[in-house]
Amino acid sequence: MDGDRAPAGSRVAPELLLTAALIAVAVAVRFLGFGLETIDYDWYLGPWSRFIAAHGGFAALAHPFSDYNVAYLYLLTGFTWLSQHTPLPVLFWIKLGSALFDGVLAVYAARIVALRGPGWRMPLLAGLSVLLLPTVVLNGSYWGQCDTIYSAFAVAGLYHLLRGRQWAGTALIAVAFAFKVQTIFLFPALAALLLTRRLRWRCMITIPVIYVLFAVPAWLTGRPFGDLMLIYVGQTDRFPALTLNAPNIYAFLRPAESHLDMVRTAGILFAIAAILGLIFLIVAREVVLDTEHIVVLAAASALLAPFLLPGMHERYFMLAEVLTVVAAFWVPRRLWFVPVLVQAASIITYETYLVQAKPAPVDLRILTLLVFTALATTIGYLFRVRKPARLAPTPVGNTIAG
Repeated sequence: MDGDRAPAGSRVAPELLLTAALIAVAVAVRFLGFGLETIDYDWYLGPWSRFIAAHGGFAALAHPFSDYNVAYLYLLTGFTWLSQHTPLPVLFWIKLGSALFDGVLAVYAARIVALRGPGWRMPLLAGLSVLLLPTVVLNGSYWGQCDTIYSAFAVAGLYHLLRGRQWAGTALIAVAFAFKVQTIFLFPALAALLLTRRLRWRCMITIPVIYVLFAVPAWLTGRPFGDLMLIYVGQTDRFPALTLNAPNIYAFLRPAESHLDMVRTAGILFAIAAILGLIFLIVAREVVLDTEHIVVLAAASALLAPFLLPGMHERYFMLAEVLTVVAAFWVPRRLWFVPVLVQAASIITYETYLVQAKPAPVDLRILTLLVFTALATTIGYLFRVRKPARLAPTPVGNTIAG
């Protein structure tokens, strides 16, 4: 009977209540980790903050006391100031800053899924999935890292590109690059968009311009401009190991120490060749880069680079972990298991570090095979034989490069 049918509003109310409950859980589980001090804090972030406090706050940026780019050091300077003027320690502010960007990351992941079509449930589920993704929770609120900060800007940039806002999109990706060099994992997707005339070449000027603009305040304090421009170059040789607990192809290699540099260099060249080969196939096979395929390409790009490059930390899969969730919500029937595989591999490597599990609970080579399966599935979807493309919002403005 019609009288027994629940009004639409009464059906929505329980879902909103459950959403609020899940957000409350996401907040609570983050605060639970705020007091945890990790090795990274004891060796890096803590000493950096104390250096900033001892050398006049912002004036400390004239000194090369950290190998992080200055975009994050500006935040760390602010966190240090807050710790000096509030009862809360700097570790709290560091983790709170990352946790806030967790929320930004989840919002933009949801907004990309919302481009799929009408309806609010799928985008909401996508956002909640990212917000509660174990590695997203652990990265900032437990580990005290800032990978969700650059990832938030990168995903926001991707969203604006998909909306056709090319200048805004590339500018946000440029901000992400100013925070972390790992933003380059998204660059193969940008290259494919450029070569298929979906993205204007002139928009790419935002990346060097914004990088330089971020360096200017530190330069004005007295830091040599050349040092600021070459920070990422200096990072490349900091960790000579082929893999630092990252589930990538180097889990299968055990070269003698005398051959380490040669294997590392060959690995970089091989990664570049593989990435260029992927882009070549996209162009040669005239893959239709509609909105759906751009989302999947971004996920594949974020997976491929850290899977093939040497010297990767386990944290460097953060962007891939989030974008594979977004891609799975775009193509749920074919890609639903991809983020499950990536997350399973990543969460185990996180555990190995955070609780210092010895021996590692799962052989790194097995985790590498999980990531390889996810990568092969994602790339394979790009080249599958397709029927006429599903209607979707115009990708990247549908413009011709000028």
